Amino acid sequence: MSTEEEEQEQSLARIERGGITVAAERRLSELRDKGGLFTSDLTVNGWALAHQLGLRPLSQVMGSSIYQMGYQSSWGQLEGGYDPTGSNMFELGTLSQALNEVRTRALGRLAEEAMHVGADAVVEVDTRAGESSLETGMVSLEHTVFGTAVSRNGSLGSSRHTGGRPVLTELSVADFSKLVRGGFEPLGIVAWSAVFFASYGYGSGLGGGMMGGGMLMGGMQNFELSAFTQAFYNARESVIGELNAQASALGASGIVGVRIGHRAVRHEIQGMNGKLGGLMVTFNAIGTAIRQTGEATLYAPETTIDLTT
Repeated sequence: MSTEEEEQEQSLARIERGGITVAAERRLSELRDKGGLFTSDLTVNGWALAHQLGLRPLSQVMGSSIYQMGYQSSWGQLEGGYDPTGSNMFELGTLSQALNEVRTRALGRLAEEAMHVGADAVVEVDTRAGESSLETGMVSLEHTVFGTAVSRNGSLGSSRHTGGRPVLTELSVADFSKLVRGGFEPLGIVAWSAVFFASYGYGSGLGGGMMGGGMLMGGMQNFELSAFTQAFYNARESVIGELNAQASALGASGIVGVRIGHRAVRHEIQGMNGKLGGLMVTFNAIGTAIRQTGEATLYAPETTIDLTT
């Protein structure tokens, strides 16, 4: 076996364990040891502000994962999903797990690349996610994250809070500057996704609903599809609860810069007595956990008048 083939096998084994390839580790380690030119996603203003804060850009870093979404087991066989009352609303656990695992692997590889260049943190982390259909009929999830690895000079939150791993943050350098001036530091990214399903037959349908006393409303009347609304609320509570748990585990006092995404699509799953149609709700959120390190300083807002219009 040639050296190149051996390296490919080692890289594949690392990927399967959630790591990065041999070539990527070698390039980043050489950059750390030899120094030289750096690449970054920072704007000119961001780069200048980073230097004012004592941050030294080291390299652009990336984490990526392509994940096959597994088959969701049939309705009535879901873990914790079967409701004997017939509510037909539950979390699609396999799908939720896939979304969270693909993101976790991508962020883990981002942090590993940053470690190899000797970074204390990765700033302005940009997340890009998507999905596509495979020839097998299954769905593949794609998750890629980019950011700029930086070393600090007493200004940035130390990596000691994450077991020696670099601190990840979606915040821009400008937003981070405001945190530092206010006596706060980032502790890391917190994120979660949840996928819930509500069937058409649970409390509301596409053509009508139930009024008080059991009278069926006509399909031309306006009414809320309450089951679908409840699915959104259930998904949100699941996601926000997990975000709070992750932040608490980091010792955070709050979460900032939270971005929320959601979508709802028609979906069918295999039921106990045939297919079950309904709405699949996906809810996700990502933000940066922070902790107060000193006395918070409040700055009075400055009035700005735009005379260009």
